[in-house]
Amino acid sequence: MAGLLHSRPPQVRAALAPVLAAPGTAASRALRSRLLDVLRGQERDPAVLESVLRSVARGAAELGEAATRERVHRTGLLLGRTPEGGTRFDRCVVELARSDPGFAALVTGWLRDATREWAALVGPSAARTLTDLAGGAPVPA
Repeated sequence: MAGLLHSRPPQVRAALAPVLAAPGTAASRALRSRLLDVLRGQERDPAVLESVLRSVARGAAELGEAATRERVHRTGLLLGRTPEGGTRFDRCVVELARSDPGFAALVTGWLRDATREWAALVGPSAARTLTDLAGGAPVPA
């Protein structure tokens, strides 16, 4: 499977990413997580990373806050290493937050609790939009 994740074109990896990033069942969760780490270990294609991000956001309720936070943060770091990745991350996180108020509240909480850690990933405009969507107090700059 690791060979498949590294040798296939981005379209194939982007199609596999949601399967690996999804919470799955108790029996498949550990294997999915390990394979997601394999994928993210060498992945630099923004479309694949965005596919991971979208799947993580959709499965946030099942994954739990800690796993969701780790996956969103790591994916954001990886996207930040690609051309236009920071902008793409901001746009995607805001879009996901617009469609899921629970995800907006999670991200806004992370921004408030670990401002410095997330400031490198989420731009000021996106942070303001997320705060507005979650209906919370402004995130410190």
